[in-house]
Parts: sequence; C-alpha cells; structure tokens
Amino acid sequence: MVIPVRDEREAVGPLFQKLATLFAELPDAHAVLVDGGSTDGTRDEVRRQGAGLPVEILELDPGLGLGDALEAGLRHVLESSDVVVTLDGDDSHDPRTIPALVARLDDGYDVVIASRFAVGGAEVGVAAHRRALSHAASAVLRGLFPMGGVRDYSSGFRAYRTTALEGLAAEGRLVGEAGFSCMLDLLLRLRARGCRAAEVPLVLRYDLKASRSKMDVPGTVLRYFVLIGRNWRPGRSLETRGVP
Repeated sequence: MVIPVRDEREAVGPLFQKLATLFAELPDAHAVLVDGGSTDGTRDEVRRQGAGLPVEILELDPGLGLGDALEAGLRHVLESSDVVVTLDGDDSHDPRTIPALVARLDDGYDVVIASRFAVGGAEVGVAAHRRALSHAASAVLRGLFPMGGVRDYSSGFRAYRTTALEGLAAEGRLVGEAGFSCMLDLLLRLRARGCRAAEVPLVLRYDLKASRSKMDVPGTVLRYFVLIGRNWRPGRSLETRGVP
C-alpha cells in the first residue's frame, strides 16, 4: 500500500486500527506512508501507531503535491510488490476494501478502482456542490474516454498490477501531474496502453475526515480540461480495451 499523508495526525489512529485488521487478513501486505512535509506531528503518530506493524515512512520535501507523493511511493515499492494499492491517508478510504480490489485483479484486470459510482457505492459527508461536480465529471469522462465499466476516474483508492505500472515507469515519470489531477492522468495513460480496468464499490467516508481538504478545486478543474484536450481524439474509442 502507498498512502500519501500531510498533516493527518488525527486520522492516523483510526486508519491504523483498520490497517491492523487488514494485516491480519493479508500477512504479506505492507504499507508505505509518504509524508509530504507534515508539521502537525503526523510522522510521530505514525511511528507510535505503527509500532510492530509492517509500516514504513517515506519523507518528502515540503511543498510537493499529491502526484509527487504517489510518484515517490510507487517507485519505492515497484520492484518489491506484485500488486500496489493506493489510498488516501485521511481515513475516508477503508483499507478493509483492499481484499475485494485484489480479488478483482485476479479476474484479469490491470487496475481496479474503488468507486463511489459503482453499484453499492456511496458518498457520506461530501458537500452537495462537490458531489454535483464529481458526478458531472464522471459523465463527461465516461463519454470521452470509455474504459469498460469505469465510472470513477478520479478515485485515489486503486489496486494496480505492477506490470502495468512498469510500462509507464519505462517511459519516464509514472505520475505526470503534480496535483490532484494525477489520478485522472494516470488512468488515461494506462488506458492508452490498453490496460483493462474494473471497479468495486466504495463508501467514501468524508464524515470521518478530520482535516480540511487540500484540493485546489478550480486548479484541479483547469487541469482536467488540459488533460482532456491532451488525450481526446474525436472519433477514436478504446472501449474494446476495457471489459464491462
């Protein structure tokens, strides 16, 4: 697991309780928390809560974005793991969903997304305007970039086969965007390589999130338009590369 964190001290305890349950179920799993310059004692709390658990901390320089944290974390584990799972460190993603993600990979997929929009998924505690924006973005992206049954193009909770990521790593950066648009960018790049994608339902628990959102919403929307312009080709569909 690669878990980016920055100033998430209050979320570490609840998150690690769920991680402990997961480690009991998946004894070969380990977690890398990528700290992007926390100043609230997050690293100390991770060390305290993670004592005795297969957890390590990768410290980054302050000022780097989510994409930079994912780039560092993914490269750190790429050669030592067959499967890599990314999830948020604010306790809005439940690690106990991971066995379902991994099981879906075993059906022959390259990436499996924990999706708010899959049947059985939900958003709890998300502001109405953010929900509306997310649903609108999903509809647009599904129309422009169909990828089998994928509905949630921005979810940061995903499982990847490392073989799929290695192809991107050979081209240079794994994650081309520094900010929150990195999740869309990464998925579109995997799509262009013919990777197969699927989803499992996610109950996104924003009501459990103790910290303020770090997303620059206008900036992220702008980067989405940039990525759409960079990747969309009129009349070209790769629908057959995904399996509903």
